[in-house]
Formats: sequence, C-alpha cells, structure tokens
Amino acid sequence: MDATVHFIIARLLGIVAGDLTTLPAHMQHTAVRPQGRPLARLLSLACAATLTMGALASAEAPQTHPETALAERAKALWESGALQPAVEILDQGIHDYPPALTLYKLRGDILATARDPQAAVAAYDLALAGNPAALDVRWAKWSVLTRWGQEDESIAELQRMAQIDIRNPLIHLRLAHELRKLDRLEESLAFYAAAIELVPDMLGWRLSLARARFDLLNYQGAEAAVQYVLHQLPPDSPLELPAKNLLSQIRGTSIDRGRRFDPVLSRDMTAAQRKEWAAIRAEAWRLFSIGHYQEAEPIYRRLLVLNPNDPLANHQLGLTLMQLSRCKEALTVFGKISDLNPSDEDYADTVFRMGQCLVDLKQWEEAFVHFHILYEAAVEFETQNKNTQLPPDTRMLDKQKIARWLEKVRPHVPELARLTDEAANSVPSSTPASASALAEEDLFAKALAQLKPQNPLDQQASLMGRDADFSWFRFVIPAGKVVRDDFPTGAHEFIPLYPGDSFPPSQKEIYLVFRLVSSSYDAVPLTAHCSPETSGITGAPRAIAQDHVMTTMNDQSGYFLLAPPATGWATGLYRCGLFAGEQASSDTLVDEVRFRIVAPTGS
Repeated sequence: MDATVHFIIARLLGIVAGDLTTLPAHMQHTAVRPQGRPLARLLSLACAATLTMGALASAEAPQTHPETALAERAKALWESGALQPAVEILDQGIHDYPPALTLYKLRGDILATARDPQAAVAAYDLALAGNPAALDVRWAKWSVLTRWGQEDESIAELQRMAQIDIRNPLIHLRLAHELRKLDRLEESLAFYAAAIELVPDMLGWRLSLARARFDLLNYQGAEAAVQYVLHQLPPDSPLELPAKNLLSQIRGTSIDRGRRFDPVLSRDMTAAQRKEWAAIRAEAWRLFSIGHYQEAEPIYRRLLVLNPNDPLANHQLGLTLMQLSRCKEALTVFGKISDLNPSDEDYADTVFRMGQCLVDLKQWEEAFVHFHILYEAAVEFETQNKNTQLPPDTRMLDKQKIARWLEKVRPHVPELARLTDEAANSVPSSTPASASALAEEDLFAKALAQLKPQNPLDQQASLMGRDADFSWFRFVIPAGKVVRDDFPTGAHEFIPLYPGDSFPPSQKEIYLVFRLVSSSYDAVPLTAHCSPETSGITGAPRAIAQDHVMTTMNDQSGYFLLAPPATGWATGLYRCGLFAGEQASSDTLVDEVRFRIVAPTGS
C-alpha cells in the first residue's frame, strides 16, 4: 500500500474517531429552505455533473489511470466535507502528474467552495494554461469571479468564452446584459446583434436590440427593429403590446429619450455642433453675470440656433433682453419656455419676469393674472408646509414680493381685482363639488371596466422592449450542482458547481443559483417558471419546469431547483421568468435567465 493511501486512511480514521462534527448532513430540496447548521455541505449529490476528465472508472480497476484514481479519492473526501485532505491529495497528484489538467480543475472546484476565490481562480488558470479552450473550466472561473464581485474580470472571461463557443447565442446575450449593467452600451449593442444573428427568428430578442439602439440615440435603427418585429408577429402575440409601446417611445411620446440622451442637447445636433455649444455656453453665462448684456445676447442666440430646446438658454436670453429694455422681445422668448420642460424654479421665475415685462408694457390685465397665479401658488405652498421643517436651502416663492407687485397692478384693473377677491372669499357649495367627485368616480370606473384583464402568463414579453436593468438579483447562475456554505455568524451562501448555460438532455436537475442585491428583511416567496423559448411567442407559455423558494430574514443567497419534465429535457432554448411572490404575472416579474439543452456532439 503506497504512502498516499496510508495518508488517506489515516485522515479518514482521524475524522471518524475524533472529529465527527466535520461530517455534514445532506440537505433535501424543499419549497422552504431553512437555515442550515454552521457547516459546509454538498447538496444534490444525485446530480451527475460532468468533469473534463470524462467518466471516472473505479479506483480498484486495473485499467484506471493513476491520476483518475486520485481525482476519485479527492472527490470522495470533498463530498464528505473534508476539504483540506482533498486539496492535499490533489496537490500531491499535480506534483506527480503535472499534465493531468483535470486535477487542476477539480482543485479549483474544491477551492471555490472553501472561501478562497483567489486560489480557485489561480487553479483554473493553471488548467486553462494547458487547454485554453476548456469551456467547463472557463465557466467555473467566470462563476467565481462573478460571486467575488470582480465585474471587469468576469466580463473579460465571458468575452473569451464568446470567442471559443462562437455559435452559442446565450453567451452573446448574457454579455450584452452584463455590459449594459455597467453602462458599456456600445459594446452591449454589438453582442445583442451577435446573438440575434445566430437566432434571427427570436423576435423578443429583437426588441432588446431595438432598446439598445434607442439608448444610443439611433432612433431610426431602433424603429426599424421594432417595425420588423411587428410585421413578423403572429396574431394576438403578447409581444405586440410591448413592441407598440417601445415604438411609441422611440417616436418621442415619453420623456425617456434613451440613456445617452442629454435633455439639454438636441437629438439632431452633430458632434461639431455639440462641441461648439459646450464651448460657448460658459462664456455666455460669464458675460451675463458681469453685466455685459450686449455681448452676451448674440452668444445666447447662437446657442439657441445650435439647440432651440435648451430651456436655460431661452431663460437667460429673455433676462438679457429685459436688461436691455427690450421687454417685447423678451416676452416672445419667455413664451417658448413652457414647452421645453423647464424646472419648477425656472418656470416660476419665468412667469414672474413675464409679469414684470407686462407691467413695463402697461399690459395690466395680463400682468395681474401672472402675479395672481404666483401668489396663489405661494399661499398654497405655505399652507401645505405650515408645520413642516423644510431643508435650509429650500427655495420658495416670496409671497410678500409678489403681493407688492399685485398691489402695484391692482389700481389699473379694479374690476378684475374685485372679482378675484370675491372668488377667494366665497364659500363654495358642497353639492357641485360632490357631484363633480361622483362624476370623476364614474368616469374612472368606466375606464377600468373597459380594460381587459391581463393574462397572468403574458410575463414572457414583459421585460422585452423596456429597460429592465434593475433586478432583485445581483446574479443568477445556472449550474449542475450546488453547495451550501455556512458561516460562523449563522449566514449561509449557496455556491454553484459546474456552472454554464448549456446542459445535455440527460441532465437530471438544473439549479439557478442567485444572490440578492440586498439582504432579505422579511420572508419573501420567490418563484421560477421555465418554458421553451420560441420565435413568435403565441398564447400563454406552459411552464415545463418550476420551483418556489422562501427567503428568510438576512438571506442573500438561494437557488431554484428545476427537475426535468416527465418526458425529459428537449433540445432547444429555455427562458425562466423569476417572480417576487407565488403568482407568475408581468406585475411580479423581477428578472429572467436562460439556458439551453444541447445534444452531445455526434448524437
């Protein structure tokens, strides 16, 4: 019996005789996963995960390679909870058989469950040095980097996998999503396009591509992508509504104009115009602030030629013209500001300045209306915040100043002033108000009655065509096995083993291991519904695999267990909607993740 075997037996005897507490119990999968004992344990040993070494033969069989037998022994120790002895066996095996890359991979897997991500990544790098195309090793390394919070390194690893597994659309799609989270929108768009090139009939993905183009202000390209989807959709597809909503957004019916949109800059400005605009804007303000209004005016007018939709430039030009005693021109400029989405402060100041100009032009009735509107707004604000401690830097309308301007105008409009005072002092009858309220309630009820109830399973289209970057989950990683690591503090973490996005039809179980963005401070049920992802999406998708979990207080990590359908996994793409709560609907959808079932090569 060689020294290695003696060493293994001695360590096992030591564990059995004196350290039984180091042997963890296996946990069964349940709908509610309770907090575990403070020991690391392997879960779901029934899952037949595949290592790069291939099928392991019996250690006693004479034809077994020595490095394979070492890997078997190390794995048995690892699965029993004895991590350090397993690592020591692998260290010896790597020393004796340096070319055995599978030992490096297994060593990395063990270290990935031992709270030593740096050592795990180093072990995977040694395996990749001998075989850079080993996708299972790269997925394992990516998983560790992702859980470790190394965003740039995990992105780089995904990019290497995309170059190796170039025909896998899910790698490109995941890269697009991850880059988007980091606001690397230009790179993200390229990977959306690469994913769709591999599966051009996946219409839902094309809406994500359209949104990516929209965020980069390519409105024409975004509209073309949505129009393509609308022309290809089958009747009554749940994708129709999000596609039309996105098309409406692209055409400018909402305040969202895309991530790269600067609300101050015009969408039609060229790069040279933007550069000029940025260069002269500060100079215009400098001249205005020191009272050089004649010099500031032509610069503000040039700013408005470059970008007519700049509310601040319009406001400043109006003030400049007032200082030059050209109130009639100033009124024309001020009149455009309400259409430019100004801030509340700028709008209130604009109304006040217009009132001053109207007084200067002796347009008394209009001036009275402007000041009266501001005065009522000031009184309302004061009433609503009577007992509220406002921040010291809060800017408010000066009621006394506005009142002085009203008194200045009042002698010129006695009849209008009298009517205004009577309206303010009168007590309105409750009957018309009640009738009005009832009428509004009736109209609201009729509007609700006309709305069709939402199909609770239309959630497959819910995240498509709109920005869905803010999820409950920091990551969701599909894997073939999961390990639970319990910390001395009582917290625990679930660690994915054999991660990836591709599994064989014989896969017994698939795990979706997740980490929440923040700790759960209450019992929150989570649900996963997985169904085949088809091109057109028609009707309600049937969940062929699903699971429910319950996060308890302070939970940050968990997993969904997806058992195969009764008929087994069919090859193809699968999309899993993740929901907050037990009901799967578009209202409770908080994220999505995809995997695929791929037949082994040659089958």
